[in-house]
Amino acid sequence: MLCENCGHENPEGSKFCMKCGKEQGGSGPRIAVCPHCGAEAAPGALFCASCGKSIGAPYGEIGQARTIEPPPVEADPGSFTSSIALDIVLSVITCGIYWLFWQARQMRAINYLLGQQRYNFWMWFLLTIVTCGLYNIYYEYYMAQGLVEAQDNHGRPRSKDLPVLSLVLTIVGLNIVTDAIQQNEINKFFGK
Repeated sequence: MLCENCGHENPEGSKFCMKCGKEQGGSGPRIAVCPHCGAEAAPGALFCASCGKSIGAPYGEIGQARTIEPPPVEADPGSFTSSIALDIVLSVITCGIYWLFWQARQMRAINYLLGQQRYNFWMWFLLTIVTCGLYNIYYEYYMAQGLVEAQDNHGRPRSKDLPVLSLVLTIVGLNIVTDAIQQNEINKFFGK
């Protein structure tokens, strides 16, 4: 039995998905929505009847269109969104001190979107200092993977190249550009 949320194959009669925890066989069929134009799509459709683009199934599962799920609303979205230009200016003016606060906010946002405590600011800070910045290269890649996973979980179009782009930009010393791109993706979740 395929999970309606993530497409994972679960044993027959399962009440919850073993991969994402979503209740199975819930309250009727979910409405499939095109991630490109927002038009309602027929269940199992692979392409949108309105715009013609691929609806795409999560994790490549055929016959399972993505469904739009807004992020949870327990937290204030303003605590995760920000003006990217202001973040860059403040990071430069404060010689990188503000960038630390920016990193912490991004980690909180991605943890919130994933619904788990995967990213830890103090662990990142300590290991980045101990490794003379090398751990930050890995962590930017890791955070970008979390953003792509959050996009999948919430039925949003994937930024599939974001992890590799983040890795390359961080390796060449453009951490601030990496964070600006990641912040833009976070802002999209909260309509900013």
